Amino acid sequence: MSKIIKYAPTFIAFFMLSNSIYSAEISDEQKALLESLPADQRDGIMSKIQRAQGLQEEIEEAFEEQETLVERPELEEIDEDEVCLDCIYGYDFFKFSPTTFAPIQNSPVSSSYILGPGDKLRINYFGNEESESESYVSREGFVILPLIGPVNLIGLTFEEATDYIKKQVSQKLIGIDVTISLSELRSISVYILGQAYKPGKYTLSGLSSITNALFVSGGVNEKGSLRNIQLKRNDKVVTTYDFYDFLINGSSNTEANLQDGDVLFIPFIENRVTMGGAFKRPHIYEFKEGETVEDAVNLAGGYIANVAPNAQIEINSVDTNLFERKIKYVGRNTNLQDRLNNEDVITISSKSTLLPQIITLTGEVVNPGQYSILEGDTILDIINRAGGYNNDSFTEGAVYLREDVAKQQKLGFERSADELEDTLVSIISNMDAQITEFSLAPIGRLINRLREEEPIGRFVVDVDFLTLKTDPLKNFKVRGGDSLFIPKRPNTVSVVGEVLYTASQSYDPNLSAQDYIDQSGGLKEAADKDRVFVIGPNGKSQLVKRSLFNSSNSILPGSTIVVPRDPRPLDGVGLTQIITPVLADLATSAAAIAAISD
Repeated sequence: MSKIIKYAPTFIAFFMLSNSIYSAEISDEQKALLESLPADQRDGIMSKIQRAQGLQEEIEEAFEEQETLVERPELEEIDEDEVCLDCIYGYDFFKFSPTTFAPIQNSPVSSSYILGPGDKLRINYFGNEESESESYVSREGFVILPLIGPVNLIGLTFEEATDYIKKQVSQKLIGIDVTISLSELRSISVYILGQAYKPGKYTLSGLSSITNALFVSGGVNEKGSLRNIQLKRNDKVVTTYDFYDFLINGSSNTEANLQDGDVLFIPFIENRVTMGGAFKRPHIYEFKEGETVEDAVNLAGGYIANVAPNAQIEINSVDTNLFERKIKYVGRNTNLQDRLNNEDVITISSKSTLLPQIITLTGEVVNPGQYSILEGDTILDIINRAGGYNNDSFTEGAVYLREDVAKQQKLGFERSADELEDTLVSIISNMDAQITEFSLAPIGRLINRLREEEPIGRFVVDVDFLTLKTDPLKNFKVRGGDSLFIPKRPNTVSVVGEVLYTASQSYDPNLSAQDYIDQSGGLKEAADKDRVFVIGPNGKSQLVKRSLFNSSNSILPGSTIVVPRDPRPLDGVGLTQIITPVLADLATSAAAIAAISD
């Protein structure tokens, strides 16, 4: 019991600090624990809790985030790729609009900050005299120092004011030192006018610069210039701000701090140039009067790596005399000092063969892996480079994937889903059709399946080594992103769909499609006997005709026999011709995925 009493203060202090310093009150259970302690220990723990609470409150206040920007309402439901395709580069940096005009007070203050009326100083004396006070800078520039009186800080920077106050204290108060901090910044009012996103009067922190004001106010609208923003003070243009200097070059040469009553005027865009083709950052750019083609190339980030040294730059300009477009060609390494004209279009081409292209070989090849594609490479070239096939390879079941084919298959699924939806419209509109919601449910599920299906892009190839050598038409050219999977020779045949037992069965060359179906328990009542099809190991699908049921050599190992559901109850609305090929496509896609997974 004595050990419990001994360690109780430590335990309770830890418990209280970890669970209660973030709340203003402690629980009844915690109070009861405190009451069980001696008075001196209880007071000590409570004192620590109070200090911890005070510290936490200061931290929370210091780091409390003030939400002042939200995404522009007109952009919330628009795809990023569709946002103002005709806008100049830099416009999309202002995709947020202000939610409040209140200044943010938590920004750090630089030593060069010039004090002014409305700033609040916190003055701490320590030494022979300890005190803390706060005082605003008056309109005349005075601050009241305890025990000293008013001192004039007008026009001084924060660093200069600190040095001046320390000097005054050291001269007039013996044994006392002083620290000075800014506890509150003055607010300034700035007008943002012209082609601003939201023109008007804004209340900003005294530390604000032109860049701060643009971001806080939402920036420019679609017609607003980013390179000729004027800062006006007392009806005179103090400086012209170029946002591209900051955005593209990271320079603050044209930056300026704002003062109370300043006006930021955003004019219209006067000059635009479109940079297209093999530039690092193709886009529409605003340019200044007098800038050249070289300047435009620099705005676009220069050329990408596969632009040839002797490539030609195409300059498409408007002839103001004839009022028609003319094209001029100049070498990329020639003098690019031609001046830009409004609405110029500048492009340059690249050599696509310089782009790295990779094909992936997996499965039963001697050296599986990724291989670079050289210009003109065929599938036979790549297979030879991989060392050919090994002894376990089954080329009849090769799975060849291509990204373009996957996109085409996805579009095909979308079209099929649209056709089925159109048919559903006809069904629902035709009140005479003897169809219930139970009949339509499978169609709805099929539509969802088509919408969600992500095909892998398999297309049928014959990659038998001898065939590729002897038949140039079969030896196709490979593309970047292609992949070839060579499986091991399978020894099963799968039967899926409307059969009693869906299963994979051991391959027997003497069995026909009907034999495999019989071994799966036979057809269900809902089976479509006339549209049974076989997906071969190479991905080809073939309708099983009655004459094939007795053929012993029509089924290859790795094949999948698919028995679809009979859609004839819906023949009245013409679904049979739609559903059958759709099911075949889905089954073929599933078989390809299964082959790779195995």
